Amino acid sequence: LNRLGHEGFPDSVCEVVKQGADKKVCQFSWWCDGRSDQVQEEDRYGAAKEIARKVLNKQLADNTGGAMYFHDRNVSPQWAGKYLKTAQTGKFIFYKPREGKAK
Repeated sequence: LNRLGHEGFPDSVCEVVKQGADKKVCQFSWWCDGRSDQVQEEDRYGAAKEIARKVLNKQLADNTGGAMYFHDRNVSPQWAGKYLKTAQTGKFIFYKPREGKAK
């Protein structure tokens, strides 16, 4: 949601998620990984849908500190040094632009 309306990003959640699919460089890799999106774990899927509902209804705080980018902690992408680290979890590190502008 933090990407919506920022320069370089689309204006809808669906368009943000699908961004780059036409070039096979998706912003969210699962969108163009070629694997089935058939739900395998109903309980986890249900929990994810409930979290998404709350986020879209602004019922949850942004624990990422306004992040627009993230990556798995097990990788060190070249682009990460250009951005300000805002938060981290056991699995991900989150970033936002240093001067408020998306790249």
